[in-house]
Amino acid sequence: MEPIIEMVGVEKDYASGPVVVRALIDAHITVNEGEFVAIVGPSGSGKSTLMNIIGCLDRPSRGTYRLAGYDVGSRSNNARAVLRNRLIGFVFQGFNLLPRTTALENVELPLVYRGQRAKHRRAHARAVLAQVGLADRVDHTPNQLSGGQQQRVAIARALVTDPPLLLADEPTGNLDTRTSDEILALLQRLNRERSLTIVLVTHESDVALCASRVITMRDGHVRSDVRQSSPRDAGEAAARAQSEPEPTSARPGGE
Repeated sequence: MEPIIEMVGVEKDYASGPVVVRALIDAHITVNEGEFVAIVGPSGSGKSTLMNIIGCLDRPSRGTYRLAGYDVGSRSNNARAVLRNRLIGFVFQGFNLLPRTTALENVELPLVYRGQRAKHRRAHARAVLAQVGLADRVDHTPNQLSGGQQQRVAIARALVTDPPLLLADEPTGNLDTRTSDEILALLQRLNRERSLTIVLVTHESDVALCASRVITMRDGHVRSDVRQSSPRDAGEAAARAQSEPEPTSARPGGE
């Protein structure tokens, strides 16, 4: 497998008045195609800064970052945006769906920006929604969908441009435990069947256990980088939960 993410001595500083905050310090990270990596750490550990740099939303203050062989740090804002749109799909905790448009229209949107013809983009969006288990929900708006279904729409939207890298920022943060496992099982299946590279940021240890590799951040440093030979099977956990009684209460947005 070829590296899709290569960081050598990457650092990021932020000015806070007269003080310079070192948010990321000497990060050396390589992620190969087809890996499923979780980034964990407490608030202020540097994991969000790391994610922003990986996602081409920010550039490093020092060091080298290559995404699929492209040197990100040397590129302009517009050039980074081109890389981001071509190579990365984003999934967020809050779903970020357009409220008055259907699931199909939400998933189509990235293809509209690419100028694809309506017939082709609609067919592709339908196919991707079917892949995430929502073939029968294409005409539903977000308020007609559960939290787990909304996150599936968001994942489909991230996948519709066929990016080699999926970045997921706390994708289960608004979901109950059973629905979280269903979403994680979907991500594991996409990683396994499509060799999709996934980098997931989370503060929950049971979520990180579903990845094949866990990078732990603290005080701006990469404190550990551990491979997991037997990741937690979220699909098995979700199947067990299906046979249990419905919870009497759930976190907002859960099924």
